[in-house]
Amino acid sequence: MKRFLTALTAVIMIMSFTLCGVGAGAVGATTGDVDVIFLVDSSRSMLKSDPEFIRLEAIKLFADLCSLGSTKVGFVLFGSEINYAQSPTPIETEEDRESLKKTVSGFTETHGSTDIGKAVKYAVEMLAGDGYDSRGKFIVFLSDGKTVINGNPEGRTKEDSAADLETAIAQAQEAGIPIYTIGLNSNGDVDEEELMHISSATYADDTYMTDSASDLSEILSDIYVRHTGSESIHVAQFVSDGDYRDVIFPIETSTVVEANVAIMHSGGLEDMILYDNNGSQVPIDGTKAVLSRNDNYSLVKIYYPAPGDYRISIKSPKDTTVNVNCILTMDYFLDLSLLTDKAVDAGTKLKLTAVLQDPSREPVSDENILGRLNAKVTVTNTDTGADNDLLLRNEDGIFKGEYELPADGSYHVQASLYSDNISIRSEIIVLEAGSERFKEPEGPLKMILICVGSGAALILIIVLIAKKVGENVKMWSGRLTVSGNTGGMPTPPAIFDFAKKVPGKRKITLFEVLKGSFGENRADTLIPRKLSESVTITMSRSGNIRISQVKDISYSGGTVTGKNTVIGSGSRATLKYADKSAGSNNVVIIQYMRT
Repeated sequence: MKRFLTALTAVIMIMSFTLCGVGAGAVGATTGDVDVIFLVDSSRSMLKSDPEFIRLEAIKLFADLCSLGSTKVGFVLFGSEINYAQSPTPIETEEDRESLKKTVSGFTETHGSTDIGKAVKYAVEMLAGDGYDSRGKFIVFLSDGKTVINGNPEGRTKEDSAADLETAIAQAQEAGIPIYTIGLNSNGDVDEEELMHISSATYADDTYMTDSASDLSEILSDIYVRHTGSESIHVAQFVSDGDYRDVIFPIETSTVVEANVAIMHSGGLEDMILYDNNGSQVPIDGTKAVLSRNDNYSLVKIYYPAPGDYRISIKSPKDTTVNVNCILTMDYFLDLSLLTDKAVDAGTKLKLTAVLQDPSREPVSDENILGRLNAKVTVTNTDTGADNDLLLRNEDGIFKGEYELPADGSYHVQASLYSDNISIRSEIIVLEAGSERFKEPEGPLKMILICVGSGAALILIIVLIAKKVGENVKMWSGRLTVSGNTGGMPTPPAIFDFAKKVPGKRKITLFEVLKGSFGENRADTLIPRKLSESVTITMSRSGNIRISQVKDISYSGGTVTGKNTVIGSGSRATLKYADKSAGSNNVVIIQYMRT
């Protein structure tokens, strides 16, 4: 009954706000979800502007950097025409990651002249139309920035391309899609002004210039940090003497989901040894860490590292230039709310509140985190392109401020928390000219009178949906990171997302999880199906999950309650099965993260 009343109260509050026209405007940007398109110039000019194929290395490095289960990556290759396009595709497993990298590696040919307007318009429309529930859509544009129109069959002109570019920029502004531009400048002939125009007009602000793949980790980490709430650390840069070189990087909080150590190397990587915060060597076998190798870089991904100083020992051929950066992916969420004193026009006052939340959507109160961050809100007049930054004050962990709109028009409002190497952004709130959507109520009496007028309809709606709401108050939310090891053969971690795999269910079997993570055949080799189907995984009323204990499987981690192992958000359980026929011990590690 208590749960029913709670649900009923929530429905009444939601419906009251809706009927009364009052909205706090709360939005948030999760730190893991990104939906990105790489727009890649593959015209003939790239033979001189990018002979090292930096443009392809960038896509592969980003694919290695991103988190499984929360990222979609697409790409568009263009010259005078769209040469190849892949819409944003989910990276759910290590196989997805490797498949994307393999596909990208094959695009070494160049075709035609350069129609930037057509290409940017195509990419913006593709990304804006993608239905992925991501709060971090953006485009990374790699080019020399020069529009050259020669002999195309459509009879297009340079003016046509310029007109399409301005249309695309307006569409990107409307959809809140920043376009980060990377100038490929091996021959010193890049059109930096054109690239800066594209990035600044779409609120990406920065244009990056490079003639070497060694710059990629810093460039991509800067972009990645802006959309994922990550923290980037420049660890070291040196020229190898041919022997091992130790570098140290810190993990300062327990909110780190992944530590990505990007090692850019001009002459290859001969060996690499990783040590944890206790000085113990970490096996890079896909359980606690995984290594990706490419021609110009190697990337070590460490899963859920405990706080402390980590060490990595690197050996490269003599005279190899080595550049090491660490990108820490953290699970934060920035919630922005606003109220206005009247309809949106000149002189309207905005009351702004930004709150940093943890994976459970509880406000973060740790001053070790909040004390390192500055807060601001950027208010952009979408009619004129003018924007203004308002610094927010920290009041007991809640960032607040007030801003008066200087002119008539429509506006975009976005909050960000930042330091020298951290950036966490909220979603953009759109304020339409004349809108009263966010207008603060004049008083409780007005709210009551309006809501009472809709009382009969409200009661009818509540009666119809109350039962359904009560049943779904505690549905699955969050995801599992699942990894396995069969007789010394590790399985790379995979993400099992409840909302995508088993929407609406509160109880599933271990077999469903293993099958959804690795496929049916691999699931059966880890733990026999007959046994894994007898293990149930259940969402508790408190939001934790219970894994039932059965004979022939040993359990560690979590809390034992009766015949169940219980784990909360951020915790993990290890299940071991002795495969006597193969003479091996099979291991399944399950890490739960509530969202």
